[in-house]
Amino acid sequence: MPFVLIPEIGDAIALGILGGAIGGSVGTYCADNPGVSGCVNKRDADILNTKNVPRMRIERQAAVGPCNVPQYNFDQCHDELAAGYVTSSLPAPGEAQFTGVPAACMDLATVLTGSCGASGPQVVVCGSDCLNYSGLTDQELATLSNTLNGH
Repeated sequence: MPFVLIPEIGDAIALGILGGAIGGSVGTYCADNPGVSGCVNKRDADILNTKNVPRMRIERQAAVGPCNVPQYNFDQCHDELAAGYVTSSLPAPGEAQFTGVPAACMDLATVLTGSCGASGPQVVVCGSDCLNYSGLTDQELATLSNTLNGH
C-alpha cells in the first residue's frame, strides 16, 4: 500500500519542524547575543510591569521576651513609659492600682509581674490607662512597681 500524506497533517508536521527550528535558532541567537535589539532576556523582562511594586522582606523575629512575648512589645512599653508618668496606689495589702499606663504596657498587663501562667496575681482593667492587680506577693509588687515606674 502506498504512503499517502493528508495535506493538513503534512502542513502541521512541516510547521512543527520549521517552527522548532526557527524558534530554536532565534532562541540560541538571542542567548548568544543578549544586547541585540529584539532579543529579550526572560529574567529581565517585566511582563507584569512590577518594577514599581514595593518588595516585602519578611524576617523572623528572633528576640523573645518573658512568657514568649516578642521583645518588641516590651521595647514599645519601655519607650512609652519614658514619655509619660504612671501613678500608683496601694488600696489594700497585696493589691496595687496603676493609672497613666501607656497603651503598649496595657497589652502586657498579665506578664508584667513575671508570672506567665494562670497562677499569679489577678489583673483587672479599670480604665483606658488603669490596671488593678490583686493577690500580689511582695516580690511581684516590687517587680511591677519598678517596671511601670521606668526602672
